[in-house]
Amino acid sequence: MHFSIPDTEDIKEGSTSYTIYNIYVNGVFHCKARYKQLRQFHDELKKEYGAFALPEFPKKKLLALSSDEVEQRRIMLERYIQLVSQDHQIGSSNLFNGFLLMAQQESQKEEAEEDSLDVFLMNGHKITVNLMSTDQTEDVLEVVAQQIEIPDDYVYYFGLYLVKKEEDGDTSVVRKLQEFESPCLSLKAANKHAVHRIVLRKAYWDSSFDEDLLEHKVTLNLLYVQVHSDIERQWVLATKDQLSHLANLRKKNSKRE
Repeated sequence: MHFSIPDTEDIKEGSTSYTIYNIYVNGVFHCKARYKQLRQFHDELKKEYGAFALPEFPKKKLLALSSDEVEQRRIMLERYIQLVSQDHQIGSSNLFNGFLLMAQQESQKEEAEEDSLDVFLMNGHKITVNLMSTDQTEDVLEVVAQQIEIPDDYVYYFGLYLVKKEEDGDTSVVRKLQEFESPCLSLKAANKHAVHRIVLRKAYWDSSFDEDLLEHKVTLNLLYVQVHSDIERQWVLATKDQLSHLANLRKKNSKRE
């Protein structure tokens, strides 16, 4: 997961002026934050983990910053959030996830309201779930899993992914949605620049876990759909013999083999 702060915005509200830092995740806009919000976030992390566990945070200045100083602060803040996110203990904490989730909601001026969300499989099958617009990723995943009857033990073998539709009609996986975001809000932000959808895919790389999914008809079908789709898109390379074997299995409706 790559965080960046590629640019800033100068905001003027009456007699007050301040700078907004735009935070992106894997090249996709996530939220806006002021220096004082990031400073408060840093102070909370320092209370929880201690100063020595954290990278250097840019110091507060009493006078207005010049354009060069704003740029230097942007670089330091970007480096700070990159290093913090790479610390597994901090990056998976409620403090980290909560700050970014709240910042996303505030950036989009989103109030929690009843909503629906379309989640797709790789073969285009649509699953529509009812939720609150600000529900975070884990909650949405659990609702989807319940609706299609994934056993509780296997829910977190899967994840929700942001997928972009390319100009040539093909699709590309942008990234896995994380706990610090709301899928509804992330999809809304991404769709301002291109057509995206949210897709359910397996969330692991170790193929030995496939054996667990083969034991249940729902997870077996999900695994089959993904493998078949990935081979068709050439995201997974297969030999002629493997492709022929897969075609024969489809004819026999035999997925487990």
